[in-house]
Amino acid sequence: MSNNFDTVTFMDTLVEGHFSQKQAKALTVALLHLIDMHLVTKDYLDMRLVQLKFEIIQWMVGLMLVQSGVTAVLFKLLH
Repeated sequence: MSNNFDTVTFMDTLVEGHFSQKQAKALTVALLHLIDMHLVTKDYLDMRLVQLKFEIIQWMVGLMLVQSGVTAVLFKLLH
């Protein structure tokens, strides 16, 4: 997964803050891993939106069927 995190600037900032080069590199790698594990992408959101639309359509069709059944029963009972 690509991201816009500037690793060089981040590592330089850590080194300027008195981290060793090794510590800065380890922290940068760990942070990149964390970002990649939890970053929500546009592709994921698009896929999830399609799933939710499908679920809403299923609910609407189901509710329409139930409403039709209830209407038919009420019509039979009242006539």
